[in-house]
Formats: sequence, C-alpha cells, structure tokens
Amino acid sequence: MLISEPVAPLPRRVVPIHGETLASYLWRLAERNGMAFEELARHIGGPRAIGQADPQVEEVRLGPVAQQRLAQVSGRSVGQLERALPSWAHSRISARARRQVQIEAWPLDQAPVQACALCVAGQGERPVWRVSGEQWAVCTRHGRWTGTAGGRFQVGLSELPEVAEAQVRRVRLQRRTGLFARALMADAQQVAVYWWQCRQMGARGVWRRRQDVLGVDRSALWAVPLVVYPEAVIVAEAMAVRERQRAMGRSFAGGPAGWTTGRWVAWVGERLGMTEEMAEGGHRALEAWLMAHRNTVPVVERLARQEVRAVARSVPLALMEPHRVIPSNGPLEQASCLPWRLGSPMTSVPLWH
Repeated sequence: MLISEPVAPLPRRVVPIHGETLASYLWRLAERNGMAFEELARHIGGPRAIGQADPQVEEVRLGPVAQQRLAQVSGRSVGQLERALPSWAHSRISARARRQVQIEAWPLDQAPVQACALCVAGQGERPVWRVSGEQWAVCTRHGRWTGTAGGRFQVGLSELPEVAEAQVRRVRLQRRTGLFARALMADAQQVAVYWWQCRQMGARGVWRRRQDVLGVDRSALWAVPLVVYPEAVIVAEAMAVRERQRAMGRSFAGGPAGWTTGRWVAWVGERLGMTEEMAEGGHRALEAWLMAHRNTVPVVERLARQEVRAVARSVPLALMEPHRVIPSNGPLEQASCLPWRLGSPMTSVPLWH
C-alpha cells in the first residue's frame, strides 16, 4: 500500500482525552485494536525501523500525511484530534518528508503529567499522559494532585480540599488576567518558596499540617508546590490587584486612604491570615517582588493620569516588565523574575536586583 492511499478505520475507536500526548493516544489506540505500537506507527506512515515510544518521557511527532492517516484509522476528524492533542500542531515535519512519524524525547522540564486516573477510568488499562504547562496539575473534579516528581503521580486531596479550591480560583484569575497570570502565579509560588525555605509564614502552621496529612517532611521537595499552593494563589490574586494599578501608571491612587505599597504588603498578610508573620520578616520576599515590578512612570505623568479609570478586572493585562516574554510551559519558576530556587541555599540570594 502506498503511503498516499487512504486507509480503513480500525474496528475499535478510542476517545482522545483533552490535553493527551500523541504517544499516549497512539499507545491506547494500538492496544485497543490488538496491535503493537510500532505496527500502528508504521501503518500511518512511520519508518520500518521505528521503535516504541515511552509516553512518560517521549512524544510522537506526525507529518501532514501521517496526521491524515491517523484521522482515517481512528475514525476521528483532523479537527477533533487537533483540538484534543496539543502536540498535533507543533510538528515541523513536512508533507514531503519520508519519515512521517518521528519519536523525540521531551525536555526534562516539560515531561508530561499523568492524567487523573478517575477522569480516564474506563478508557483502557494504560495510564493517560497529558501535555502540561507545569510539572504538576490539579483535578478539581475528583480532588487529585498529579505530578512527575518523586514517583508520586496521584495524590488524593480529600483531606486537603483547600488545594482544589485554590485551583478553581487560579483558573478564574487566568480568565480575568490572561497570559500575565502565569507570570504572577510563578512569582507568587517563588514568594511562597522563599517563605517555606526561610521557615516563615505558614511553615509553623498550615504548611506543617499539610505535610503531616501527606506523610512527608521538609526533605520531600516534590510536595512543596502542593503544600504552599493555596497561599500562592492568594498572593497571585493580590499581585494582580497591584499590577492593574501599575498598568495605569498608578501607585494605588484612587484606593483607600493611606493605600501604599507598604499597606499592600500588610493587606497580603491579612488575606493570608498571617499578619504577625508578615511583619516579622515575611514582607521581605514581597518587597523583592515589588522592586522588580516597580512603577517606572514619572510622577508628573502619573499625576496627569489620575482621572483615568483603572483596568477592569475582566480585561486581560498587557505584558509588562519584567515579564515581556512568558514561557507557556515548563516549571513555573522559569516564568518568575525572582532569583531564588527551591532547594538552593538562600543565603547567597540578593533580595534587591
């Protein structure tokens, strides 16, 4: 059979999961039809010597011919597969290429995340792997944290419902703020990491309780993003409030009397329920963020804008310094302007830069 000839649909169909990797989908489609992975890959245009893709660490890239043939054998339209499978549109294989199916390793910081097992129940015995913007994900439907680190792929949140609730708030923030929300979430997580590593803020209270629920201690770095997540989302929301003022060149003008950056820091502590901890040293991490996001509009121009209305909360924020470029995937810390990193010594990190 010539590669350009149409192929008949396979007898058994498999529903692609939203966000699923191509490697994961091809594995499930092959096994559902009693085929080896490499047999299906060759069937849609792969080379004879193609091997098996490991969906935990590898992705499959398809050229236009292979994409069309996969749509035919799967019984799905090209549009359906493109909407469900993020890697579909990221192939650089041309229609004239001889190898229409290629396997490549994911970058270490972009490894896929296992989908919530309860969400994909009944979709086959193999785990489903999803393209993720980060190294973890939260399923709010079933209350589960899924991640790639430490071999812990599925963590139930029945005793930590605030984590799933925080994810709902984060999604709301993203809808209102747009792409800039990813940078704010990255910065907020780094602020929480600073607090965690310096044993400030929630380290003696709520974070210790979450560690106890998870059965981990401070050496389990994979758990830190989970442990600090609710507070990080609160900080990101507060950062969005401040950034909407900065987008207009304001320093909280038009807000309550005495509303200064210092008052904003205290307000963040109030929202966290950690006023004393903030005053005792927690403010330093936020002050480092404020320095990186300081208002550069001259005072004269700022005063001339006093009557300009603030940016509505439902309008996405334009990208501003220091976040003119925001990576769409990979660890959140890569999108942050703050210099410290989880697990690295804090003593040599400058707070002001």
